[in-house]
Amino acid sequence: MRTFLNIPNAENKQLSEKFSFLLKCNDDCTADDFGWVAITVFDHWLYETGSVNVIEEASNAQKQVWDQTIERFLRQLVDLEQPLKYRYVGRNSNQKLRFSRFVKDGNMGEYVSSLFNDVYWPNLVFNRLGLNLWFEDNWTIHLKYIKQEDCLDMFKLASKLGLFVLPVYSADHLDNYAALSEYLSQQGLNQSLHRTVNLVAE
Repeated sequence: MRTFLNIPNAENKQLSEKFSFLLKCNDDCTADDFGWVAITVFDHWLYETGSVNVIEEASNAQKQVWDQTIERFLRQLVDLEQPLKYRYVGRNSNQKLRFSRFVKDGNMGEYVSSLFNDVYWPNLVFNRLGLNLWFEDNWTIHLKYIKQEDCLDMFKLASKLGLFVLPVYSADHLDNYAALSEYLSQQGLNQSLHRTVNLVAE
């Protein structure tokens, strides 16, 4: 049995318009297209303080806890909304998005959480939440979000599980973290925001 089945063309057109930024390079996008944020088990980017040794010195039991936290987040995220898978069809200026829905017997939450250690680009979007996600090493998930208000339930879930929301600086013009952190503070989610670190000048 197939794992995914293409959605109807009319629905595909609507999704293609909503997630059209997936056809652009980051440099061609603006903050109106999406904001970029990371969710991780750490309360700041470890390289900011040169504390990557936290990972190197962690016990296997601690790493297992981190694994379980990320997997639980992904499973419960799917409980909030079933994501859709997308693929790219065509080339260059004729490239389009083709979305499909999970139809395989079994738990999609388990399927998505199992992808974390296997792929960087699961090619998943959450329509209602307005999210596109991909994975990074060191127990980190990157998210492109369209509207911070639409994905509040996701941020609440991250906070409940003890995960942290970190800004992503690799594309400064897409970093809406100041507005997002203010919004999350208004929602009482301060504990999930990354802590400020004082960088030591070299």
